[in-house]
Amino acid sequence: MTPRRLRQFLSLVEHAHFGRAAKALGVSQPALSKSIQLLEHELGVTLFDRRTEGVVVTAFGQLLKEKSQSLLMAEADLRRDIGLLASGEVGALRVALGPYPSITCGYASIARLHARHPQINVTAHVVGWRDVAHRVATGVVDLGIAEISTLRGREEFTCELLGEHQGRLFCRPGHPLVSQGSVTLAQTLDYPWVASRIPMRLAKHLMPKSLGCAGTYDIHTGDFVPAIEIDVPMQIVPFLENSNALAVGILDTFERELKAGEMVALPIDSQALRTHYGFISLKARSLSPAAQMYMQEVREREQEIVEREKQLGISDLVARKNRH
Repeated sequence: MTPRRLRQFLSLVEHAHFGRAAKALGVSQPALSKSIQLLEHELGVTLFDRRTEGVVVTAFGQLLKEKSQSLLMAEADLRRDIGLLASGEVGALRVALGPYPSITCGYASIARLHARHPQINVTAHVVGWRDVAHRVATGVVDLGIAEISTLRGREEFTCELLGEHQGRLFCRPGHPLVSQGSVTLAQTLDYPWVASRIPMRLAKHLMPKSLGCAGTYDIHTGDFVPAIEIDVPMQIVPFLENSNALAVGILDTFERELKAGEMVALPIDSQALRTHYGFISLKARSLSPAAQMYMQEVREREQEIVEREKQLGISDLVARKNRH
């Protein structure tokens, strides 16, 4: 009892004649007759009384007529919804973002996706980077963007590296370190750091016996826990303007503050601060069209960040040379 056979049945009901119905359908009369016979055989009832002048619908045929119209309408609606979902006109995106990806590419890409496809419903969670993988694994979200170095060996995940941006330390313009010609990573440990916790991959570069005022190590995970640990690295300026704290970030993140003279980037180029975040999804679960379109928006945003970082890096270098 296929949709095609139901349409043939309805055409025969409408025309009440095999020849006229076959002509309207663009099939041969014997083919239509065989199709109706197969339908009757499958249902185990007679749908039409055959007469010389045509056919008359039986009580069983009348019941099928009523039901088949709603079935075909439901099929048409389903095909429409699938088409709209595939084109991004409808659908849902459930994503978990780590602290830094949320402000680099996460939120901006959601805004772009929604501008192009306003009917997509979006649910975004910003959580610690360790919690992102957990939410993906438990099905709370379909996609995550967070630190992926700790997921090596986790066969249930599919990971795609996105951001390897050079992290930097930022401070207020009058900070004691600004007046020095060069600054080492060890010198920055004399001041409190403001950031979300830093994974073991980065923390291993910070191995002096004393971390000074910068922060501490988590003895259970090996993470570096900054002296001022924040969930999302936004609104950092208030932490810096009246203290000697140092904020972790990338040039693109604090471009406005740098241009406004509210923050200064310290001249440190350290692998310890390099980002390593990416997409996290389950291998056993297909991603929705909305998630796939969001991923493309994120990739494009990441490319823009790379290009902007190059420009800002050159400007920062020129500014430092002019100061000296």
